[in-house]
Amino acid sequence: MAEYYSNSISRKRRRQRKSYSGKEFALILLDVVVLIMMLGLISASVIAIICQYISPVKSGVLSIVALGAPIIYLLDIVVMFYWVVRWRWYRAVAMMAVVVVGMFYLPRYYKFELDRKYDTSYVERRFTKVMTYNVLEGKDEELPAYIAQNNPDILCLQEMVDLANLEVLCDKYNTTKQDGDGVGNQIFTRYRIIRSGEINGLHRRNGVWADLRVKEDTIRVVALHLQSTSIRPEDTRFIERHKYLVDSEREERFRSIASRLVENNRKRAEQAEVVAQFLATSPHTTIVCGDFNDVPLSYTYNTISNGVEDTFSKMATGFTYTYNTLYGLLRIDNILVSPSVEVVSYEVDNTVQFSDHFPVIVRVKFNKTL
Repeated sequence: MAEYYSNSISRKRRRQRKSYSGKEFALILLDVVVLIMMLGLISASVIAIICQYISPVKSGVLSIVALGAPIIYLLDIVVMFYWVVRWRWYRAVAMMAVVVVGMFYLPRYYKFELDRKYDTSYVERRFTKVMTYNVLEGKDEELPAYIAQNNPDILCLQEMVDLANLEVLCDKYNTTKQDGDGVGNQIFTRYRIIRSGEINGLHRRNGVWADLRVKEDTIRVVALHLQSTSIRPEDTRFIERHKYLVDSEREERFRSIASRLVENNRKRAEQAEVVAQFLATSPHTTIVCGDFNDVPLSYTYNTISNGVEDTFSKMATGFTYTYNTLYGLLRIDNILVSPSVEVVSYEVDNTVQFSDHFPVIVRVKFNKTL
């Protein structure tokens, strides 16, 4: 009898050891998978950070990596905690280093709300309200009423080609529009325009500027609509609806998308360098508005923002996006200001559907004049 129980206990222990070995094998396999993922994430993180300092003319296809920067950073955090839970401290520390470095660039994408802010009413006459909006031709007849409701003092519109709505705005605002000018990149303002023109080296559809008389000072407004990504609606549907899982030509489609992204990244980089040179010579306090068609961790953004500050980084809270596609990951419309400008508020109106973009609205105060 004793021998029977002894054999029974031995069989039970062997089954437990086999079960335990199976769990161990699964964990080891998972560790290997996460380790491979970790190496890929470290490489992607380094590329995303470095490529903002290297022109896409040189970095080529690597310049595309910045598009996925928010997702890459979130995965960095997930993998870091995985190694902490698994008590693999060397690997955890390596990922922690990547996460810490990424924190220096996090304010371009996400702003922590340290102090709870409730709805705030503003005495509008004390501030200057600035709006930038890619209106996608601006054909919706309700668009002028929406703009009138927001009542901006400075308004920069991209792709505004509807002549009827354009004339309505020209009746209410001073504008950079010229006779016979059907180009959609325009500046509208309640202030007097002293002088205006296009940025040398760019077409009017890509960059215009205007010097405005604001009380005793002159403010230079620069409106930009940089080279499009050339990503078509069918490309977006291909990605968002996961059609690549069943499309037999997915490799060709991905190569086509990548080649267009790279080519237009190069064109935008050249335009950004022209804009940066123009901004460097500005004798006035400057506001830069427009559709950059590029993300905050791109060479384009980094080049243009040198010497000016992003109103998002100064006054936004949480995460926001300005392009209504690709899972709401892209903030490509910006308002940048000279360091002397006080930013009072920042918002993106994600409720309007006049375009595939959303308007960015900020309130600013020119400390020298207001």
